[in-house]
Amino acid sequence: MIRISSTHHRTLALLLAILFPMSAMSACTWNEPGRIWDYTGSIDGKYPVRMSLVFSAGELSGLYVYASQLRDIRVSGRIAADGSFQLAEYGSDGRVSARFNGRFPERDPQGRYGDSTLACEVMVGQWQSTDGKRAALPFYLAAEGSISGKLSNRYGAIGAVSNQAVHAPAERFWRALKAGDRNAVAAEIRYPIKVTLNGKIKTLRNAAELLAVYDAVFTPAYRKAIGEAIPRNMFVRDQGAMLGSGQVWFGANGKVIALNNF
Repeated sequence: MIRISSTHHRTLALLLAILFPMSAMSACTWNEPGRIWDYTGSIDGKYPVRMSLVFSAGELSGLYVYASQLRDIRVSGRIAADGSFQLAEYGSDGRVSARFNGRFPERDPQGRYGDSTLACEVMVGQWQSTDGKRAALPFYLAAEGSISGKLSNRYGAIGAVSNQAVHAPAERFWRALKAGDRNAVAAEIRYPIKVTLNGKIKTLRNAAELLAVYDAVFTPAYRKAIGEAIPRNMFVRDQGAMLGSGQVWFGANGKVIALNNF
């Protein structure tokens, strides 16, 4: 068992009090065991992450993923009476490997929510590995939405048999697009599929037709938007799983079912 000394706790509490005074903290009281809240943000401002959390009577459970790794990392913790929270991060061996210590600010320090009064929509604080070999890093996470479902299979609403049934093909498509592998991109699409060309909707019946207009469909701006999204633990509704802000939609088997390239 990894233990943190009382001196460390007092030092951390003082640091959080300085960074996030109590008057600036919100009262996060969400209690929605049947909903998954998805957050996007970064650690140290340079490591993009996506975190999915379930709020249940002050308890937090979920997972997060680095955009550079696309590997689920389990987290769990609770919200304290003073509004602060601690999330333990677990390694592949099941042991605590790091902790998120932070608060839910009343105002968004990065302005995504404007001047709105917040509850649990934004999380800020420090990430710290338990081995003590790395300095604590600041993190910022903002909620982008929520879905009904379970962490074990968030895509059940579209008939997916598991999360991986969607994640694996979606990741193949995403990596192939970033690598410029046109044939691999075309292979991950369900046909026929509609795209926008010269302001008009065109139906492509097979991979050959897509490859013939590939550059017109996957413009530099469109590829950039897709590449910046994280193809894991995506928003889902009955129509499919949504990458980013809707640039691409995936079906229950992970195949691309919509390309919104307009």
